[in-house]
Amino acid sequence: MTTPNGRTWRLWQVETSFACNLACVMCPWRGLRTQSGGDGLMEEGVWAALRPHLPSVAEVDLSGGGEPLLHPHLAEWIAEAKLAGCRAGFLSNGSLLDEASAAGVIAAGVDWIGLSIESARAETFHRIRRGADFETFCRNVRRLTLRRADTVPHVLLNVVMMPSNIDELEDIVRLAASLQVDRVNFKQCDVIRSEAEREFGLFAPKVNRAIRRHQKAVAKARKLARKLGIETTAYGFVPDELPVCDQDPRSSVFVRCDGQVSPCINLALGGPSCFLGEDVVMPTVHYGRLPQEDLAALWETPSCRLYRARFEERVKAYERRLTWAQIGPSLDSLRETFAQARRAMPEAPPGCRTCHYLYDI
Repeated sequence: MTTPNGRTWRLWQVETSFACNLACVMCPWRGLRTQSGGDGLMEEGVWAALRPHLPSVAEVDLSGGGEPLLHPHLAEWIAEAKLAGCRAGFLSNGSLLDEASAAGVIAAGVDWIGLSIESARAETFHRIRRGADFETFCRNVRRLTLRRADTVPHVLLNVVMMPSNIDELEDIVRLAASLQVDRVNFKQCDVIRSEAEREFGLFAPKVNRAIRRHQKAVAKARKLARKLGIETTAYGFVPDELPVCDQDPRSSVFVRCDGQVSPCINLALGGPSCFLGEDVVMPTVHYGRLPQEDLAALWETPSCRLYRARFEERVKAYERRLTWAQIGPSLDSLRETFAQARRAMPEAPPGCRTCHYLYDI
């Protein structure tokens, strides 16, 4: 597939930190973090193995399962990515984005910063984001948006929708407007690695009364956001199989903090999981490890080529079926056309077929 600027990779997601200073209730990595050993920070040798390939990637996301601002070289690595012509950004819980940190990443040329928040009310915020302070978060975001030049970096709020905050989505949009944020992403608690996360997901196999209420809440929040000039994105509440997920392993890799290279974060660290209420086991898929192996060589390994080729086949089969389709005038006819396109696709690779990402939830 064609990537931006003709580069080999569209995206690297580089987990600079698996460590985190918070204990958020919906985090799937809390239990695994205590078992992983080490300090959870990417070693300089892993980044050194990536550095020669920076001119071949369009965008570098320096996020993963932890808090990137814990890494002492975050701003330095952003600057190196920018020097190589890459877009660069990261997702943070915002608690460590003080004046010095904000100045450092802005000076490095960061293009975007995502900030995680699940409530516009201090009480709910503290209950979900254990260890964080609501006023500190708001102060840090406001300082960031006031300090930036024009709209760089692009600042977005990442909101995990859960039973405890689904009625606060419009309040979160109003808070985003007051903080001069550019975009709000409404997402699901889609990665599950323990029993604890099961209760937070708001999706279901089929539309029901609760799903309709949730859909209405999101629609109202997005309508308000349009009125206030804020962009939004939102995941669905019922499965709608995609040819390929947003991560798109055809043109991207996930680099774990220990140097393991995988298709995505969900396959980088497998284990017991849950897919639409059913128990599953997410496999661990590694192409190889940096710096012991070269990234270009890992890109051509059989496992990597399998994921790339299978998704390319799925996209082509889906698009081919839609091209040939005789779409009727009714909504039912349109739905059947897309259903046929989904049935025409070959099966997704291991792990992906039971991953919420592939079903837009």
